[in-house]
Amino acid sequence: MGSPSQGQQGKLAIELIREHFRTLEDPRVERTKVHPLFNVLMMALCAVIGGADNWETVHEFAKARAAWFATLLDMSTGVPCKDTFRRVFCALCPSEFEACFRGWVQALARQLSGEVVAVDGKSVRGAQGTALDDTVLHLVHVWASEQQLLLAQTAVQGAPGEVGAIPELLKLLDLRGAVVTVDANGCTAKVAQAVVEAGADYVMALKGNRGPLHEHVQELFAQVRAQQEQKAQKHAGEHGTHQEHAAAQQSAEKQRGEQLSHSRSEDTGHGRHEVRTAWALELKLEELPQSASTWPKLTSALMLLRERSEAGKTTREWHYYISSLPPQAEELARIVRAHWSVENGLHWSLDVCMNEDARPIRDHNGAQNFALLSRMALTLLRRETTCKKGVPTKRKRAGWDTGYLTCVLKSAASDI
Repeated sequence: MGSPSQGQQGKLAIELIREHFRTLEDPRVERTKVHPLFNVLMMALCAVIGGADNWETVHEFAKARAAWFATLLDMSTGVPCKDTFRRVFCALCPSEFEACFRGWVQALARQLSGEVVAVDGKSVRGAQGTALDDTVLHLVHVWASEQQLLLAQTAVQGAPGEVGAIPELLKLLDLRGAVVTVDANGCTAKVAQAVVEAGADYVMALKGNRGPLHEHVQELFAQVRAQQEQKAQKHAGEHGTHQEHAAAQQSAEKQRGEQLSHSRSEDTGHGRHEVRTAWALELKLEELPQSASTWPKLTSALMLLRERSEAGKTTREWHYYISSLPPQAEELARIVRAHWSVENGLHWSLDVCMNEDARPIRDHNGAQNFALLSRMALTLLRRETTCKKGVPTKRKRAGWDTGYLTCVLKSAASDI
C-alpha cells in the first residue's frame, strides 16, 4: 500500500487535534452557531502557524486558503468573518481550552523522569484590559526544558498570583521523577509540597522574600563568599601568590569542618566570557530556622557566582538556591542553568518569533486564548524538522505553501 497523499495526511493530522479538543464547549447560543467550533479553531490555528497575529489577519488567511481548508473540513458555511473569530475566542472558556491543550501536549510529550521542568511567569504586555481594567495579562508556564515543550499554562493576577496557582497547576501533570525549578517568587513551602506530592524533586531560587531561611543559607556560605570576594580584590589589584589562592580555596571547602561540593564551568560566545562557580552543602534539620520546619525534603543549599566579562567590563552576581536533591554542586548548577531554557526557548520565542508583546488584544479571554493558539503553533513549528530554518522563516513558508503547512500539522504525530 502506498504512503498517504498530502490531503490524507492533512486530514489525519487534523483528526488527531480534533480528538483532544472535541470536549471543548461551544460558548455560542444555538442560533449563532453558523460555523462549527472546530472549523473556527483549526482555521485560527493554521492562520497563526502561517503568520497571522490578530483576528483580521486570521480571517484573511482563512479566506485565502478556503479551497485548501475545503479538502480538510466541512466548509459548507464558508469562512467566518473577523468578528466571528474574535467573538468566539473572546467567549471561549480559557480554562477549558487549556485543559484540552494539556491533553494534546501530554500525547506529544515523553516521560519527564530526570528532566528539568521549569515553572516561570510571563506578562503578555500587548494584552491589556479595557479602560476600566488595564491590567496586563500574566501567565504561568510549566516548561519541559529538554523536550522544549510547554506542558501547561494558566492566567494569574500578576506575579504575586503565581504562588497560589503553581501548586494547582502542578497537580494536573505527571511529574514523577522530574526536577521542578522555580524562581524566587514561587519559592514557598506550599509549592515544594506540591512538587514532592507529585513524585518530583525541586530546586528553587532563594532570595530575601524568604527571610530567616535566606539569612540562614547566606550565613552558611558567608566564609566562602568572603574569601571569594577577597580573592577577586587581589585579582583586581596585585595578584596574590598561587599558594595564597590555593590555601583560600582549601579553607573555603573545609567550612563547617566538612568538604563542600564545588564546581566551575565557563563558556565564551557573542563577545562575552562567563564563569560560573558553585558550592553546595547539606542543610541540617536541627540548624534550620523555625520558619523552615514545614518545608518537605529540604536537603541542600547551593551558592552560585556568575562572573561575566564583556567589552572589558566584568560583573559578578551571587545567587542562592535550596533543593530536595543531594548537595552535588555540579548537578545542581546544571539544573539551575537548564531552568533558563524557559526564557530562551519559550518566552523569547513568543516575543520575537510570534510577536506576542506587540499583539494588542483588549479582551483578557480573547488574549489568553490567542496566546494558547500561539503556543500550539510554536509547538508544531518546533517539532517540524524537515525545514532547517528558524521559526519566523517556517511561519512564512507555512503561509506560502499549504504542503509545508500540512507537514507542520502532522509533526504532532510521527506515524503519519
